[in-house]
Amino acid sequence: MTQVLPDGRTAAARRRRYTAELAGALPPSEPFEAWLAAGGEPAPDFTRLPARTGPWSPVEGLSGAAGWPARRAVLRARWRRWLTGDLPPAPRRTPVRVDRVRTAGGVEVRELTVGGGPVGELTVGGGPVGAGWSVRARLLLPVPPPGVRRDVPVYLLQSSHGPWAEAALARGWGACLVSAADGDDDTEAVERAFPSVVAGRLAWRAWALSRVLDALQDQPGVDARRVLVGGHSRNGKTALLAAAFDDRLAGVVSSSSGVLGAIPARLCTDRHFGEGVELLTRHYPGWYHPRLRWFAGREHRLPTDAHELLALAAPRPVLVSVAVEDPVERVPAARAAVDAAREAFALLGRGDGLELALRPGGHRADGSAVAAQLDWAQSVLGGPPRRPGQAPAAPSPVPWPAGRVRPGATPVRGAELRAALRAALGPVAGGPPAAAGEGLRTPDGVAVTLLSPPGGGGGRGLVLWLGPPCAATGWRAGYEQAEPLPALLAAAGWTVACHDPVGSGSRHGEQPRPGSSPLGRMTADAAAVAAVAAAATGHDRVWVAAYGTGALVALHVAALGGAPLAGAVLAAPSCGEPLLRARPGYTLADLLAAVADRPAVVLDPAWDPEAPPGAVAAACRAAGVPRVPLADWHRLSGATRTAMVDWLDAHGPRRPG
Repeated sequence: MTQVLPDGRTAAARRRRYTAELAGALPPSEPFEAWLAAGGEPAPDFTRLPARTGPWSPVEGLSGAAGWPARRAVLRARWRRWLTGDLPPAPRRTPVRVDRVRTAGGVEVRELTVGGGPVGELTVGGGPVGAGWSVRARLLLPVPPPGVRRDVPVYLLQSSHGPWAEAALARGWGACLVSAADGDDDTEAVERAFPSVVAGRLAWRAWALSRVLDALQDQPGVDARRVLVGGHSRNGKTALLAAAFDDRLAGVVSSSSGVLGAIPARLCTDRHFGEGVELLTRHYPGWYHPRLRWFAGREHRLPTDAHELLALAAPRPVLVSVAVEDPVERVPAARAAVDAAREAFALLGRGDGLELALRPGGHRADGSAVAAQLDWAQSVLGGPPRRPGQAPAAPSPVPWPAGRVRPGATPVRGAELRAALRAALGPVAGGPPAAAGEGLRTPDGVAVTLLSPPGGGGGRGLVLWLGPPCAATGWRAGYEQAEPLPALLAAAGWTVACHDPVGSGSRHGEQPRPGSSPLGRMTADAAAVAAVAAAATGHDRVWVAAYGTGALVALHVAALGGAPLAGAVLAAPSCGEPLLRARPGYTLADLLAAVADRPAVVLDPAWDPEAPPGAVAAACRAAGVPRVPLADWHRLSGATRTAMVDWLDAHGPRRPG
């Protein structure tokens, strides 16, 4: 029976429409297009998938631990359905061959070949497949004193983590390096042994780690009850997948594992200047099942996410290590994932089993980071107890509500609007005076970066750039879709003022003052940066180019009269981030009315998870601000950047000469 949905379209018709929409917006990806040509499925019917812009409880509706096994099966099925694909079942018996044993420097090295069972050892779809598959592994064990037999915990790693293995051996642990990593990957051949299976490369590598774990069960000198799996970056994703689908692993270390590792895809998207599903599936098309690419720009419709992957490891101990200056991740997203997943650990009586550790620096995990991981591992798998470091208490601001995009029943203007703004933002003021620093700064110490046009000078005018705060990189995008917009504007003859928003980049550890809010501080900073930049360049007015969160900041500056704004081009002025002290008593339409008396335009993407359909259009109509629809999702694409530069070129001062 054909299902007809409330809007009159069938589910099949909606899937065709979504497929056509995305085909027109997605950048080319040869592997994805080859999958489609080979019979790959169309886009999902997104209207039948929940729309959730943040994590939810993985144990919602459960009253006790007895319900966890069934819920765990549901979560695993979601990951297989939407992200990893289905993998072969575990074999009844995993053969292992010790090819070579040698001893050097107090370490016994065993070269293992795991797998290679006879035809019929594994079956997929009822037929015998999988004959001849094998994975190489190198087991490293400390040599015990003569006459002593000792079983030691083992750190299970991919072969690219040799230094991690050395660090484990230095502490008396064993380590096992598996040939399932970039440049040394036996899983490519394993996959060919199962031609009917379509799964992502990271899932195949996790499957290989489990097969090596099969082999470790009977290896002399190995304490098979204390095998810890770990990895960094993409290997951190693999480690989490292995622990999620194999309950025998005693714990897991996830180091800078990024989007769909420990970081929810819906909290690190294009609109956050994060990696996003589109970039992830285009740059690394083989990591996940090809169907994941359909969720580009619609990450909020993904039926599962990283917090459920973390929950699948419960109640075993998990360490999530995140670098505060790593553009691959966002600290707020990591906190949200850990907080949500911790509910599963608490349900199972191990609320302290999931730990978030923030480390300084960028993506690389140096020796001190690995040492901290092993400190944690020794404390949770047997060793002296260690008190977890207490993360600084984070404020609990209120998200900008999607319901406040569309115009309200009564317009809020003038003094009433300013009072409502202060109630929602808290005190709109900068922080305490900062110590003097080099370069141009606001009175309270916020560093201002000025990009000059070719040839120097003040150029045709001053543009204030306001974008989403990228936790690791500040005003610069962690992941760029095209030439950075500030650089494009400078090349077009403008002087461009930029600064790191509070809580990001060089200010990642900074919090708004008590009683204020992130958006209140961002608004105060933007006004101060505009004033300092205008004074430094000799311009009396400031144009604004803003995107996402930055567009909301610009509108609050305009509504409070905090800077002499000449005009504004605003792309996707919506944001679901927790930014406010209290729910706003005003709408986007009320904010837009503050710029209706000067040149302004809103560029409105066709699908935006932070705004109900048609809401931004209604707000623009009510405020009298022109709107340009974009056949795109909420992102700052190359075409959108060009449109913003062209609008400023048409409405701003002419180029000198």
